[in-house]
Amino acid sequence: MENEVLSLLRKGRTMVISTTGESLWSAKVFYALEGGLIFLVEKGSLTLKNILKNNSVVFTIDFDTPDLFIQGVGKVTILGEPKEFHKERGTLLYKVPEDTLFVKSGHVLIAKLEPDNVRFSDFRAQPRKTDNKFRPEEMTEKKTFRYWRALRPWSFQQSVTSLIFGALIAFQVSFSVRTNLYLLLLSAIALILVHGAFNAYSDYFDFALKTDKPEGMGSAGARVLIDRLIPTSKFLLFTTLVFVVGLALGIYLIILRPVIIPYVIIGFLAGIIYGLPKFGWKRIALGDLAVFLAFGPGIFLGSLVLQGGHVGIPQLLISFSLGMIIVAILHGNNWRDMNDDKEAGVKTVALYLGDKGSLIYYVFLIWASYPLFIAAVLIEPRLFPILGALLTIPWAVRLTRIARNGKNMKRNLLDMLTASFTSLHIYFSVAFLAVFLAIMYYFPSIPLP
Repeated sequence: MENEVLSLLRKGRTMVISTTGESLWSAKVFYALEGGLIFLVEKGSLTLKNILKNNSVVFTIDFDTPDLFIQGVGKVTILGEPKEFHKERGTLLYKVPEDTLFVKSGHVLIAKLEPDNVRFSDFRAQPRKTDNKFRPEEMTEKKTFRYWRALRPWSFQQSVTSLIFGALIAFQVSFSVRTNLYLLLLSAIALILVHGAFNAYSDYFDFALKTDKPEGMGSAGARVLIDRLIPTSKFLLFTTLVFVVGLALGIYLIILRPVIIPYVIIGFLAGIIYGLPKFGWKRIALGDLAVFLAFGPGIFLGSLVLQGGHVGIPQLLISFSLGMIIVAILHGNNWRDMNDDKEAGVKTVALYLGDKGSLIYYVFLIWASYPLFIAAVLIEPRLFPILGALLTIPWAVRLTRIARNGKNMKRNLLDMLTASFTSLHIYFSVAFLAVFLAIMYYFPSIPLP
C-alpha cells in the first residue's frame, strides 16, 4: 500500500495547503518530492505569514477525480531563496517547469512540508482508507539516471523520427528487409549517441559561460550541471566517450554507404559549431540555421540516401519542412530567454526580431510545413501518406493562440509544447507511410498510387 501511495505522490503535481496563523487560508501550489513536499511560497503572501506564525498545515492532493485523493497534516519549514538550494530547486523545476516563471521573478521562497501523517482514500471500487507515515528519505521523485538525463533524451524523438521518415520514403523505392533494417538500426544508434553528445557539450558551454542560470530552465530542462548532479570533469569524460562511440558508428556507415558523406558532414558540422563558446552559431544568431541544416537536409536526406533513396525537389521540400518545425522548438526557447541571452551576450534571432517579430517568425515556422508537404505530394503523388501530418492542424492552432497571448503561462513552456507538436507532426506522417508500405509489401496486388 505504501508503495502505491508514494507512486501517487510522485504522479501528482499540485496540492492544496490550508494554513492558520493570522487567519484561515488555503492555497494551491505545485510540488515535488525531495525529503518532503517541496513547493514555492510567495513573499509577503498570507500563506507565508500564516506559516511563519504557525507552521502546522493541512494538505490535500487529488488526481482530477473525486474518488481518489490524499490528505495529510504536517509541518512546513521555509528553506529560503531558491538559488541557495540546488537540490530542492532542481527537483521542483525539473518536475514542474511552470514554476520557472515564479522563481525567475525573485518573489518566492522555497519551502518543505514534512508530513506527520498521510491518509490515502480510494473509493474507485471497494472503499478504503489508510494512514501512512514516510521517512524523509523515502519521499523522493523517481530518479532518472543522471548521465542519461544529461544527454537530453526527450530531444531524440525529433532526430530519430526524422531519420525513420527518410528511411520509409526510401523504402518506397527499394525494400530489402534485412539490409534496410540493419542500416536503420545502426544509423539510429549512431544518431542518438552523437545528438546526445552535442546536447551535452552545448549544455557544458552554457554552464561554463554562465548562460544557464539556476533560476531558469537550465540546459533545456536537463539541469544536471546547474543543480550539481554531475561533477563537470565526469560530465565531460562521459560526453566524450558517447561522442567517440557515435562517431565510430558513423564512420562505419560511411564505409558501407559512401553516398551519405555530404549529409554526414552537414549534420556533423552543424552540431559541432552550434554550441562552441564565443563563436558558436547559437551565440551569433545562426543557431536556427544550424538546427535547420542538421535536422532537415542532414538527418532526413542522409537517412534517405543511406537506404538507397533519391533526392529530388519533393524530398527537399519535406526536409525543409522538418527543419523549420524543429527550428520552431529552438525559437520558442530563445524567445522565452531573450533577456537572459542578452545579459549573457548571446545573440539569437529572437533577440533581433523582438517580441512582435518573434511571434510572426514562430507562426510562420509551424504553419509553413503544411504547404511544403502538400507541394511535395503534388509533385510526387505517391508520397500522399505524408499528408497524415495535416491531422496536427488543431495543435498548430492551439500553439498559435498560446504564442499570441503574452500573459498565458504556457508561453513560458512554448519550446516543450512545440516539441510535442513537432513529434506528432512527424509521427502521423511516419505512421501513414508505414501502413502504406505494409500494404504494398504484404498485398502487392492491391492497386495503390
